[in-house]
Amino acid sequence: MPSDETVPGAWEARGLSAEQVRALPAVLDPVTAAKVLGIGRTTAYRLLEQGEFPVPAFRAGKRWRIPTSGLCRLLGLDYPPLASGSPVDEDGTGT
Repeated sequence: MPSDETVPGAWEARGLSAEQVRALPAVLDPVTAAKVLGIGRTTAYRLLEQGEFPVPAFRAGKRWRIPTSGLCRLLGLDYPPLASGSPVDEDGTGT
């Protein structure tokens, strides 16, 4: 089965364009991660503090950080996403 990235609009349905996803850094702040997940800022911080955030997260000093790859894995999406116009093999991977 092809990954979600081979379906046009997969990221757009989550409020981010493919270009915005390609521009995401390797590690996100909680507010950006919350936007991708479709949850609010307060909920994100509460889940982080309770140890219930749905993806791996860590503290860098006093700040929470969420790896983008873990967030994408939760959503069943490739990270980094395939570039626009990239060829896709039968197994859904790029060439």
